[in-house]
Amino acid sequence: MTTRFLPVWVLGLAALSLWACSSQKSAENTPPPAEESPRFEASDTITAQAHVLAVDKTSRLATLRREAGDTVTVQVAPEVKNFDQLAAGDVIDVTYTGHLTVHVEPPGEMSSTTENTLTTGNPGEKPGGTYEERTETKATITAIDKTRGTVTLTGQDGVTVEITPLVPENLDKVKVGDLVVFTHTQEIALSVAPHKK
Repeated sequence: MTTRFLPVWVLGLAALSLWACSSQKSAENTPPPAEESPRFEASDTITAQAHVLAVDKTSRLATLRREAGDTVTVQVAPEVKNFDQLAAGDVIDVTYTGHLTVHVEPPGEMSSTTENTLTTGNPGEKPGGTYEERTETKATITAIDKTRGTVTLTGQDGVTVEITPLVPENLDKVKVGDLVVFTHTQEIALSVAPHKK
């Protein structure tokens, strides 16, 4: 499965992430470490909870009250197993975990791929499961402007984006032709607790 080069999450984080790190100084009287390519890593976890107010099992609709106090009616997809076990009063817990890494590789082929996995609850249990998606985008450095402090990336479909690294010294660690690899992993875990009688 192919995704368009530099999706929204990359564009939103690139200016902050693209080589925000800088190499550490070596300890006194020790040889300097080998030059390392710029690398960035970040992760975030968000939790949320919703209370089930009503369930329409024929239409597969669930009315939920979110933590903010508002209500929303959602269409539950057929992929969600055990929908019949959902009942008014149940509490839905959702955990979202996102992880992003950016690193530089030697020249190579550009690509953009997405892999995903889905797990669901066992028959007879409350609905629940996990969804994990991993997207890797490789873009080529096609220009470096040290005067302006910018680097231009080009994806496999020819789309380009210009980025200003937060650490200008990192421009000395890369060259035209290198690949910048964005790897974004996100996981959504959902569980339902039965209402208390």
